[in-house]
Amino acid sequence: MDKSDAKLQLSAEEMRLVTDPGWILTKNSIIGKVLGLFAGLSEEWRERWEGGPRSEPKISRGENYKGLPWVILDYPRVFGKEDIFAIRTMFWWGHAFSLTLHLRGRYKEVFITAIREHAAELAAAGFQVGRSDEEWRHEHDPAVDQEEIEYSMAQRPFLKLSAIAGLEEVERLGELFRVLTGVLGTAGPAAPADPAG
Repeated sequence: MDKSDAKLQLSAEEMRLVTDPGWILTKNSIIGKVLGLFAGLSEEWRERWEGGPRSEPKISRGENYKGLPWVILDYPRVFGKEDIFAIRTMFWWGHAFSLTLHLRGRYKEVFITAIREHAAELAAAGFQVGRSDEEWRHEHDPAVDQEEIEYSMAQRPFLKLSAIAGLEEVERLGELFRVLTGVLGTAGPAAPADPAG
């Protein structure tokens, strides 16, 4: 192809957006506000968390989870080779906030009884068991019946419980964290402190 034949083919809408910096500046402002929100939540949650492994909060962000920007707060968090314990709060552009408990290995063994015993309380708060076989898939994909829930809890090497808070329900994240950590706290002192210990 001759260089003189190269053309950028943009639709009218794409041309309108590419010539208007306002929308990308607004997007950057929103992401900045979410980062600030997650920084505040991480401090609040560090004061509240007493139920198991302790760690430093980690906030990360990216531009392309299934094509859309995202921000994640992991706290508490322990990511070992075989053992995982994390509460992940996620903002996904165009969707919602979610709060997900991710357990694997011995953390799953320690907390599964408390989760089963408090299943009604968790469900009332909006938590649902994930059914995806893809451990690092973040969108909410709840199990739909008791058989599928039991399979997810007993047969998969990992367990994920998630609840959604709409973009206009950001204050609900604190409530979800309190319910989840309250249930986890009932597991008692058997909770391992770190993946190596």
